[in-house]
Amino acid sequence: MPDLHGYAHVAITVSDLDRGVAFYSRLFGAEPVGRIELDGLDRRLFAVGGGQILGVTGYAAGSDVASDPTVPGLDHIGLRCTDRDEVLAWQQQATEAGIGSDLQDVDFGTALMVKDPDGNQIEFFAGPTPS
Repeated sequence: MPDLHGYAHVAITVSDLDRGVAFYSRLFGAEPVGRIELDGLDRRLFAVGGGQILGVTGYAAGSDVASDPTVPGLDHIGLRCTDRDEVLAWQQQATEAGIGSDLQDVDFGTALMVKDPDGNQIEFFAGPTPS
């Protein structure tokens, strides 16, 4: 089997591109680093560390049905953090941006979940601290 070297990017669809870009700009504390415009598609690109990109996409003929992680498709996007303190820093960033979040400490690490206005879930995750 050929080698893979991780994800290059993930793209999600939003019902209102301006609203989605405003949300992710507040969450990440940064504006998009790029844009792709194709026939009927407009995607804004956010750098999320490690050379990876999160694309926020609007379609001219798109739907306004909210994302639902209980139906087949994408459940959530997990972004890796170094440790629990970094996850807590993202919680503070979300709070300061007026974005609600849910922090969970579990046996396998610490997870902070946020949802965009369309229900797409973004998780900031750090594994357990080695003893």
